[in-house]
Amino acid sequence: MSRSPLACRLAALLIAASLPASLALAQTAPAPLNPLRPASSARTAPEPPAAQVAAAEAPKTKRKRSEAQLANDNRMRACGKEWRENKTKLAADGKTWRVFNVECRARLKAQGR
Repeated sequence: MSRSPLACRLAALLIAASLPASLALAQTAPAPLNPLRPASSARTAPEPPAAQVAAAEAPKTKRKRSEAQLANDNRMRACGKEWRENKTKLAADGKTWRVFNVECRARLKAQGR
């Protein structure tokens, strides 16, 4: 069944006439995301499942640091202390912390510290 051009124009006019009213309605009253649940003015975050809450509250145990990691930590502390004590002299020589740190850690590692 085909429509006449006049019927098509009439349908287009009816749609165009009702469009601004529906846009105005949509702007004034926001539609709820879930039509079964009434829209509330204060939106709250959805609650996580109980398993996720329990996992988040459980304390995480840390692995013990290895000997190499502990040695590196001690070298970093020693280099930091040395940098703070001699910062003005080292900065005058054109050293930055990044350059000094690499050199210092290599030196202490070679010394076996």
